Amino acid sequence: MIKKNLSNQKHEEMDRFRALVEQVNDWIWEVDHTGIYTYASPRVKDMLGYEPEEVIGKTPFDLMPEWEAKRIAPIFEEFLSKKLPIENLENINIHRDGYEVVLETSGSPVIDSKGNCVGYRGMDRDITSKKAAERKQQQLLDIIKESPDFIGTMDPSGNITFLNTTAKTILGIKETSEFPIEAIHPKWASDLLKQKAMPISIKEGVWKGETAIVTKGGREIPISQIIIAHKTPQGDVEYFSTIGRDITERVQLEKLIKKKAYLDELTNLPNRRFLHGELTKYINGKKKFALLFVDIDNFKIINDTYGHHNGDLALSAISKRLSTSVRKEDFVCRYGGDEFIILLRNIVELTQIKQLADRIISAFQEPFSIQSENFIVTASIGISIYPTHGYTVDALITNADKYMYEIKKQGKNDYQIGDMT
Repeated sequence: MIKKNLSNQKHEEMDRFRALVEQVNDWIWEVDHTGIYTYASPRVKDMLGYEPEEVIGKTPFDLMPEWEAKRIAPIFEEFLSKKLPIENLENINIHRDGYEVVLETSGSPVIDSKGNCVGYRGMDRDITSKKAAERKQQQLLDIIKESPDFIGTMDPSGNITFLNTTAKTILGIKETSEFPIEAIHPKWASDLLKQKAMPISIKEGVWKGETAIVTKGGREIPISQIIIAHKTPQGDVEYFSTIGRDITERVQLEKLIKKKAYLDELTNLPNRRFLHGELTKYINGKKKFALLFVDIDNFKIINDTYGHHNGDLALSAISKRLSTSVRKEDFVCRYGGDEFIILLRNIVELTQIKQLADRIISAFQEPFSIQSENFIVTASIGISIYPTHGYTVDALITNADKYMYEIKKQGKNDYQIGDMT
């Protein structure tokens, strides 16, 4: 009676164990000392598409592609010979439908009373999805690492925690260690990031703008930058990620375009467009200044005699002589053709204007040499003074032009200042 009760109790325990085994997500198995399956839980069908009875009598290598079986066999033999446990051994199996399944195998040796290893008991876990996710993550990490863009991460306080290869190369950093953004950004850029970019990214998720980074050698590199705030489920900032792209070429091109828009191509002097902007600033400053309208006398003869190419060379030489005839704070502009405008700043006395005008007239007494040809040109100058001869840009230019033509009528090679009464 007692034996019967013990037998029933043992069967009940086995049934409970079997029920437990069949409920877990892992595939529970047992192999003998030759590696042949002697038990397989029903979960094997979910993983590999086989019924348990189809697996019993096979070896793990029968379920693997040939190349994988060759890789795993010596590993298993070493475990068996040394009676070692199997811990998280990744291996590839073939599903009944023909596709690959990645399993993670763990098991313990079964030792008999004589100390012999008579097999293994263990389990397999399907990590196919996990490995696929890891591969995708690694692909993304490889892209980030080798991207030509500047990529990094920051903690909630704005300390740099990661930089990709490009960023480290540009900055001259070998290894990434935690350091403040001030270490790689000029002050104006780090202030912009902390005071504007990061708060906006926290509020709106992302910020886009233009900043700059500073290399180890101190060179400032303009970048187009994106800041993204990554938050916890509770809404707290976990970290920031940033992507930056070197826009040096674009910035240089924009400067060149802007420069060309405001400079005369032939003489490299400021042009009429730039002149109007400067005059407006002068007028808004409410300070006295003089405007000299300079016309080169009989310049048409040079073009007709020596040709337009030599005429252009002459204009370039004239512009240089005008520039060297005035003070550093003065402003020389090519207004058009053979006409130039000079702005004399910080004028206090009328005598200052006359002295500078005399200096310009005298500078033209020295011959110009173009293509081995020497020639002398003269200049006629009309002078208007702000605010005596006008309160607007147009009024000042118009009056100076009028005074210049009056001096031409009187014989040229001189200057005339508007009526000061």
